[in-house]
Amino acid sequence: MKTLSGLLHDLQLQDPSHPLIFETQEGEISPGYHVTELRHSTSKGIDCSGNKEAWQEAKLQLLDGRGETHMSVGKFNGIVSKSLSAMPELAHASLKVEFGHDNTDLRLMSLSSPECRGSRVLIRLGNTRAVCKPAEKFGRQEGGADQCCDSKGTSAKTSSCCSTTKPREDASSCCA
Repeated sequence: MKTLSGLLHDLQLQDPSHPLIFETQEGEISPGYHVTELRHSTSKGIDCSGNKEAWQEAKLQLLDGRGETHMSVGKFNGIVSKSLSAMPELAHASLKVEFGHDNTDLRLMSLSSPECRGSRVLIRLGNTRAVCKPAEKFGRQEGGADQCCDSKGTSAKTSSCCSTTKPREDASSCCA
């Protein structure tokens, strides 16, 4: 899980004069991008098996640019540091980036650790996807794949109800 304080720590190890480049599968975010917002929220949810949970989220929103140069690592660090001083709750919440090339189709994206590439610092943004949390949880546990979503014994092996690869066409009776 990437957090804003973790990102700041990683970036403080980089040369502050180097340009900070964010990149998606479609390519680099244009020079002159802008940090439009850092947002913190507390979310509550219930999954398809009836499990309730609560978590903290931080979102970094980027506006695609029309400039000639990318923001420096030092300038970005200054924005993040000032934001953390004003809103310390941003520090340890799970961090996602909101971005859309040409400022359209805003997407919620994950981010990699910064990589130094010559005189540039690169952060890759990845697409996020929906998952069935009970299937994901049981799939990771030893011998836990027999129970997917509920105590009735819905099997992740025999049912595509909670499959993380191919959703069932008639999911109205799934899990919940």
